[in-house]
Amino acid sequence: MAPPRTGDSERRGRHPDFGRLIRDENADTVLCHVCGRDFRSLGAHVRVHDMTAAEYREEFGLLRSRPLSAYSFVQEQSVARRSRYRNSTEMQGHLAAGRAMARSGELTRRRWNGADADGPPDELRRIQRESLDAGRRTQTRGADERLAAALRAGGFADLGQALHAVYVDGQKSIEETAAVLAVGKNRLRRLLTDHGIAVRPVGQNSDTGRRSRARSNDRAAAERVGAKDITVWLRRQVAEGATLRELATATGHSIPWVAARVGPR
Repeated sequence: MAPPRTGDSERRGRHPDFGRLIRDENADTVLCHVCGRDFRSLGAHVRVHDMTAAEYREEFGLLRSRPLSAYSFVQEQSVARRSRYRNSTEMQGHLAAGRAMARSGELTRRRWNGADADGPPDELRRIQRESLDAGRRTQTRGADERLAAALRAGGFADLGQALHAVYVDGQKSIEETAAVLAVGKNRLRRLLTDHGIAVRPVGQNSDTGRRSRARSNDRAAAERVGAKDITVWLRRQVAEGATLRELATATGHSIPWVAARVGPR
């Protein structure tokens, strides 16, 4: 956006920030960016500054749809427009056509096809930023409430106790701990760090993780040879004369893996 025009700079008094329209609710007026004076409506006033209302909005980073009037003036115009609409079949027809284009998505397509290459006005950027920040605060409150509910459900006195009980003492994985505490994995890692708890490196299994992987490997080996219990099957094969090497080949595992399940002979 271009900087504010300087032709009237020496006559300015109070001036709104760029990208913000200031209304005085007590006086029921709106403040002009150029001359710093109050008016019920800037739409007509800005002509003395050699600008149209559209040029004024662009000059000072305001939304293209932003009314440049005091609230009472806007309400008066709204009442007048509704009255004209009720008495005009032509206006009713135009509005019906506009609604049909809105429902079909045509208005949205026209909006983006004709979008300004310079991007949205500063006021729109500010509104979008404030909306995004508000959304993030809402998400944070929701996450905090879910965590508090999980702590109560687990009977934990506080978050530190819960982290030690589940992740450290219980040797649960990041995924399992996150599920217990109803938090995301990334947030859990931050919480562990904040409480002085070292996050186990990726690939370093906990006792629980190792046991789980061993059970998974046993099931896979049993399915491969068509047995219900791989340990029972291996011991039966050894009793019938099979060698450890033959069994390793059959199960797809190493000789030490087979020997550990067969046990002393």
